[in-house]
Amino acid sequence: MKTLLLFIIFLGIRAVRRKDDEQFQANQEILHNDPSFDDLEEIAENPLGAKVLQTVALQIKSGEGIDSIVSLLTNLKSDLEGKQIQQDGSNAAIQSQCKSDMDSYSQRIQLAVNEINDVEFKVGRLESDIEDYTGELELKQSQIDTFQGAENSLRDLRLKQSANYNKRLGQLKEMINAFQVMLPKMHELYDKVQQRDSESFIQEEAFANSFVQLANSGPSNPILALVQVTSMMDSRSIQTIIEKMEVVRDSLITSVDEETALEEQAIRDNDVTLNEIFNAMQALTREKAADDESLQDTIRTRDQQQKRGSDAQAEFVASKTGMKQRRGQCQELLVQYQQNTIQRSREIEIIKKVQIIIQTKLNVVKSFIQEQQIS
Repeated sequence: MKTLLLFIIFLGIRAVRRKDDEQFQANQEILHNDPSFDDLEEIAENPLGAKVLQTVALQIKSGEGIDSIVSLLTNLKSDLEGKQIQQDGSNAAIQSQCKSDMDSYSQRIQLAVNEINDVEFKVGRLESDIEDYTGELELKQSQIDTFQGAENSLRDLRLKQSANYNKRLGQLKEMINAFQVMLPKMHELYDKVQQRDSESFIQEEAFANSFVQLANSGPSNPILALVQVTSMMDSRSIQTIIEKMEVVRDSLITSVDEETALEEQAIRDNDVTLNEIFNAMQALTREKAADDESLQDTIRTRDQQQKRGSDAQAEFVASKTGMKQRRGQCQELLVQYQQNTIQRSREIEIIKKVQIIIQTKLNVVKSFIQEQQIS
């Protein structure tokens, strides 16, 4: 009897439990179909959402009230919002620095471009000056060579003229010396013939014989031949010959003086011309040296400008490269900031959703935690 009673009680308890289970299952079905359940599933897929639900589960199991849980979530949300504000400030500073860096690179690039343009202008002008100086040097060297050639030609001509003068002078002096030798002989002969004419006349046959003797003796001894010929003449004829010979001798002496004067004048004129050529060459040489110094100075200045241009070109390339790299870095930092902002905004929204669900659908939260076995 007692056993039967116990059996009946067992069956009653079992029936009650079955009814409770059915009621629980029905309630769970209702909670599972709540839209907030789907929200919690979506939240659980997020790493932060999963951690938040774990925290809520621990708070519920430890007996914390809704206000305590909501406060905890509020603090967590505030922490995220604070981090976002801090990151906003950091990003603003970074973007400001990026803008400053970009402006600095732009300024460097512009300065480099200005330098390059200025160098190109100045180098072009210096190249033109170098070309002008080079042309002047070539022209002056050509003029110097021309004067040098003229000087050499004048010296050669002077040597030839001097040689011709000496030759003519030698011939004239030889002729004068011949007359100087013959005239005394002629005067002596004149005296003898005059003495002879006072005694007798020269016969015609004697004159014919004298011409024959001149023809035979002339080539070997002209003076003797002349004496022999004139010895056949009368004194008046000899006097005439003497006078003509003296005229010729005096004319030869005059020619010597004239030739000497002309030679001396030619020497003076040549010296003046050579001195003028020398002075012109000296002046051209000084001008050429000054032009060459100016040319070298211009070349050095051109080379310095080209070095300046190379430096500016290197600065231009470095600035362009630096700007590109810095722009890439700034873009990466901006993208990272934007991604973090989006992620943090999602996390804040998740916390807000959890807060709302806890405040309005705590049973749904508990059911989800139980079903997902979150702890």
